[in-house]
Amino acid sequence: MSGRYRSFDGVAKDYDKTRVIPDSQLRSIAKICASTAKVEKSGLFLDAGVGTGRFAVPLSKIAPGRTIGVDISLEMMGMIAPKDPEGRLALLSGDLRSLPLRDGSIRGALAVHILHIIEDWKAVLDELSRVIEPGGVLILGTELGGRSVLTDFYFERARARRVLVENIGATGSSPALNYLRQKSPKGRSAASIELLLTPSLTWKRLMPVAETLSVLERATFTQMWDIPPDHHKEIFQETRDYADRMFPSTKHDEALNAQFVMHAVRWPQNR
Repeated sequence: MSGRYRSFDGVAKDYDKTRVIPDSQLRSIAKICASTAKVEKSGLFLDAGVGTGRFAVPLSKIAPGRTIGVDISLEMMGMIAPKDPEGRLALLSGDLRSLPLRDGSIRGALAVHILHIIEDWKAVLDELSRVIEPGGVLILGTELGGRSVLTDFYFERARARRVLVENIGATGSSPALNYLRQKSPKGRSAASIELLLTPSLTWKRLMPVAETLSVLERATFTQMWDIPPDHHKEIFQETRDYADRMFPSTKHDEALNAQFVMHAVRWPQNR
């Protein structure tokens, strides 16, 4: 398999702390996915890049035994068991560029924040197109906002020093959506794309400044992994000093606004 592919093995234990979506919103996302793909009573649903099961676990409660999660990181999937004690979710270890699934075997699939860490991201979309049955749906999800000003400050300083490595894959949803609007491989026609209107999927959360600083110090975001340790140490200290100027104390909570946006991708039923 060609191209780089980042694994979250090293940050599995921190992942859920840094990518927080409230449980009520996760349940809403699961219901929308199930309804859009019509898998409440039959059909298989795939969470491509299942990670720690944020989306797949609530989905598996709607479609028990028919929800599948695939990920290349065993460490990330190892975090799922406590969330799914009944074993409703089926897990497969695999590369999203070569899914261990038959053609047309999946009615619906979800992909969230995975294409930016895979250099050959188009191969992932091709594979999802292959395994989704005629008339099925791929849902691309994107979380917008919800990032601390301290995180933005850290990235700005790293960019100024020219040590910030840009994403190796597709940044944002636009490149993927544009690709899917074109004629797909395997003889499939161009996809139709619908923005799922989900005004309820907005939320505000309070993030303690101390927690944000801890997350940054441990370099849990993918773009931080290649920053040389000496640069990271200096940039983090600058960020810590900035926090001291911005907030009364590290016990202060920062209010963050976030939104989850979903696009439904469908192909004509002819192959």
